[in-house]
Amino acid sequence: MMLLLVWIMIVSFHSGKFSKHKATSENEVMGSEGDTVTLSCNYSGSVNSLYWYQQKSSSSPQFLIADYSEKTPGLSLQHDKKTREFHLNISSAAVTDSAVYYCAL
Repeated sequence: MMLLLVWIMIVSFHSGKFSKHKATSENEVMGSEGDTVTLSCNYSGSVNSLYWYQQKSSSSPQFLIADYSEKTPGLSLQHDKKTREFHLNISSAAVTDSAVYYCAL
C-alpha cells in the first residue's frame, strides 16, 4: 500500500471590511491509499464561506470545493463554528491526491 503526502497551506485574501478575518494553519498530512484524509483550516472572525484549492506539481492552483458548491465525488466539507474550523475530507484517497492544498476566505 502506497503512502500519500498532502501539504496544506492556508492563504487568506484581505480587503476592506474583511481585513479582520484570517485563516491560519500549515500542516503536513499523510495517509495510506484508500484512507479518508482530513485537512483542517482554522479561521478568526465571522466567516460563512471558505474555498479549497489544490495545486499539483508544475500546475497552478485549481478550485476544488466551497461550502455552497455542488457535491463533488470523493470530497466533503464540514464547518465547525464552535472551534472555527473548516474540514475538507478526501475519501478513498489515492496517490494522485498528493498536492498542496489551499484554503482561502
